[in-house]
Amino acid sequence: MILGKCPYCGGNVISQKLTIQGQKVNLYTCEHATKERDINDDYVFSATSSCRFRVYSNTFLRWNKRSLSEYEMKQLLKEGQIAVRLHGRKGTSEYFKYVIPDPEYGVSILWDTEVA
Repeated sequence: MILGKCPYCGGNVISQKLTIQGQKVNLYTCEHATKERDINDDYVFSATSSCRFRVYSNTFLRWNKRSLSEYEMKQLLKEGQIAVRLHGRKGTSEYFKYVIPDPEYGVSILWDTEVA
């Protein structure tokens, strides 16, 4: 499923369903960010990859957000930022922060900016 345009190269961002270590997750990746197995059996970007935009749906799990949905990814690609709801360590407190695309990590949380 095509979610939008890559913020870096303009290619299509697609959604793929994967099972990683028994967990079902979505991978949102640019069509130009292909990976392959190398001689050490590790996944690395292929020689033909011209982009590195990849985001796993469980990327915010450490802040008790179970999944970044396809709808949220569409909004992020369309608007350049979205507000997400995160939770404290014990899951009792909740707060909102902006998320933006990041060339190195896929997405980043803007910790210093308050959501109005």
